[in-house]
Amino acid sequence: MADSGALRVRRARAHAAGDHSLCRRCAVVRGDAPQAVTALPAVAPDVRFDPVAELRELAAELHAAYRADPSNAMLARECRSALALLMPKDSKAADADLTGLFAALQA
Repeated sequence: MADSGALRVRRARAHAAGDHSLCRRCAVVRGDAPQAVTALPAVAPDVRFDPVAELRELAAELHAAYRADPSNAMLARECRSALALLMPKDSKAADADLTGLFAALQA
């Protein structure tokens, strides 16, 4: 016999809230649920973090990956986003490093 609509709604709401006591076939009941999320490594507080340098490095890596697989739309989108963030807001104040990076990426 099929479940009533009310039971299906209760099951769906409980599942969405993390309560799997009413579930029949979800990944938690089957034991296929992903394990706990791996924690990020601890960063020493004295380590200097340069977001612009990291973004430049990321843009270069994304560009290389996109050139290796130009049909990957996700890589193209992320590469475009990283490059857009690096674009100078004022063309007169363009950073020489950024100009070199863009010239290298366009070649």
